[in-house]
Amino acid sequence: MSRERAVVVELVGPAGAGKTTLARGVTAADSTVRSGLSLWGLPRHRLVRSAVALLPTILGASIRRTPLRAGELAQMIRLGALRHEVEDEAARHRVIILDEGPVFALSWLEVFFSRNGDRVPASWRRRVVAEWATLLDVVVFIDACDITLANRIRTREKPHMVKGLPDEEIFGFSAGFRRAFERAIGELAQVGHIVVDSLKTDTGPVDDNTAQLMAKLQQRRNGH
Repeated sequence: MSRERAVVVELVGPAGAGKTTLARGVTAADSTVRSGLSLWGLPRHRLVRSAVALLPTILGASIRRTPLRAGELAQMIRLGALRHEVEDEAARHRVIILDEGPVFALSWLEVFFSRNGDRVPASWRRRVVAEWATLLDVVVFIDACDITLANRIRTREKPHMVKGLPDEEIFGFSAGFRRAFERAIGELAQVGHIVVDSLKTDTGPVDDNTAQLMAKLQQRRNGH
């Protein structure tokens, strides 16, 4: 009898929320959890396969005189490659945690590459939402207050594009991503059966936050 595939979870939240720290903490405590999968560092053959599959979309955008920009196209390629990687990994693990997955990618494209308020290319977005809605099981919205996020962004070693900006601009950046996250999550939930949960990381120490996340994942795994 074959084992059911993994529960696929994406941790979503603005910069500084603590997604990577939480994912690493859960994996350190539970070896059945696979974390570290994201849009970055994917195998070359996955990226090539995804790029080839995007050729009709690229051609169609050019014909409509709305050619895809380099950054836009790169993110679309990564998202396709990540889906195939997760499909393979799902047969070997109990839980897979994505740090930056489909919700992040769709939101990133909306924040940085929206045209006149539209999310484009619309046909590609609808297809991707449908594909991921059958694979993604849980979204946990990780968040903290704006002051905490700004302080974390400024004090951590990891670089960020808003690190040197005033508080108001960092707050606006976080708010824009929150709105985009909510729209992407809504689209995925409308198509699939995705459980949406939340966790605040400014109300206690890291160990407590990790324990809360592990409890949420255990609940979802038992009910999968």
